[in-house]
Amino acid sequence: MSSILRSLLFVPGSRPERFEKALGAGADLVCIDLEDAVLPDDKDSARDAVLACVQKTPTLCVRINPVGTQTGEKDLKAFANAPIAPDVVMLAKCESAEDVQQAQRVIGKGNTRFIPLIETLEGLENAYQIASASEQVEHIMFGGADMAAELRCEFSYQPLLFVRSQLVIAAAKANVGLIDVPYVDIKNEAALMDETNQVKALGFSGKAAIHPCQINVIHQAFMPSAEQVAYAQQVMAAVDGPDAGVVVVNNKMVDRPIILACQRTLALVKNASSNR
Repeated sequence: MSSILRSLLFVPGSRPERFEKALGAGADLVCIDLEDAVLPDDKDSARDAVLACVQKTPTLCVRINPVGTQTGEKDLKAFANAPIAPDVVMLAKCESAEDVQQAQRVIGKGNTRFIPLIETLEGLENAYQIASASEQVEHIMFGGADMAAELRCEFSYQPLLFVRSQLVIAAAKANVGLIDVPYVDIKNEAALMDETNQVKALGFSGKAAIHPCQINVIHQAFMPSAEQVAYAQQVMAAVDGPDAGVVVVNNKMVDRPIILACQRTLALVKNASSNR
């Protein structure tokens, strides 16, 4: 998994006939869901199907049921006992650093990375501790639907802005990526673009999707403009690194924060090119 994720595409774990299509949809990461998308009676069969897929294609993410629940522990032990675990495990309803560390202990594979899903009030209160719980956490994700239910607010951008802002601070402080909740109106590309632009401006590094048709819109929103890329290239050509001091590029003062932003811009472009 790249350290930069613009898009994460969910696919239900109970629909194995969709796995191959999802993996070919062009998302930066595909996440097979064993939690909300799978009915209780289908959990075991879905887990078996996902494990079979992972043995052939480990370069994906699996969202497991919450750590500490009976079903979540079954998910973790299945990965621990399998010859190959998924590259990334998403921890549903993650509420503490201990949840991350417990998952890490049970799976017991040092190359497995984790995406804690922050979707409860307790998880929000502990967001920084969760984000910094392990070097195997490279991103955290906002779970907006469950959070809106807990807050008793509308599941839309403005009512959840306060929560998103707190997660931006936690992710930045822990130096990890931050993925936004999917936009659920699948066919409304204009609204998806608008919300993705808003979360990008706020400090999110990626957005989840629930249908392949959403991927291109998300990628377009997170890609810097040609002018931004050209400026970043000019800045990096003029400096030796982030500690170059203050220099002037195109009659504009450039210092460490701008240099770091330019590095992020060029890293994003490089990552996008490698994922095509």
